[in-house]
Order: sequence, then C-alpha cells, then structure tokens
Amino acid sequence: MRGSITRWNKKLGCGFILGEDGFEAFFDCSSLDGLEIRTLSVGIPVEYQQRFGHERLRATGVKAVANARIESAAGRGRGSPLLPT
Repeated sequence: MRGSITRWNKKLGCGFILGEDGFEAFFDCSSLDGLEIRTLSVGIPVEYQQRFGHERLRATGVKAVANARIESAAGRGRGSPLLPT
C-alpha cells in the first residue's frame, strides 16, 4: 500500500501514515525498512504493509517512495488517536 506520513513525533519515535484508502496506520521505529529516523518528516511518500494490531491499524515494512504522487483521502483519517507533538 502507498501513503504519506501525516504525523511524526521524533521524541517518541512514532507517527501515522495516511494511506490511499483513507485510513491512518500507526508506525514506530521498528516498522522502518531502509528509512532513518533523522530523515523522517511529514509529507514523505511511503510504501508499507498494513496489519491490525493491539486495537489499531499498524504499518510495517515502511519504505520511502522516490518521485511518487500520493492520492490521499480528504480528512485526517479514521480510527487513530492523536499523538502529542
């Protein structure tokens, strides 16, 4: 699946990805595949796999997508709690 990082908390090392399907998936540092924490920021297009874990949608195998155009759904996503920034 493709999406883009919508929220990233550097201190906590976690954030959310809004997928092309309109759902937000939680990810943390252990979910990254080839991405470095220092290079993460909101808006980066990514590819990932989704799974349902511990009461929310999670992203795994998160990789950057070079030169990709992300078509995201309007709004902030569904079913994900807010992270403090």
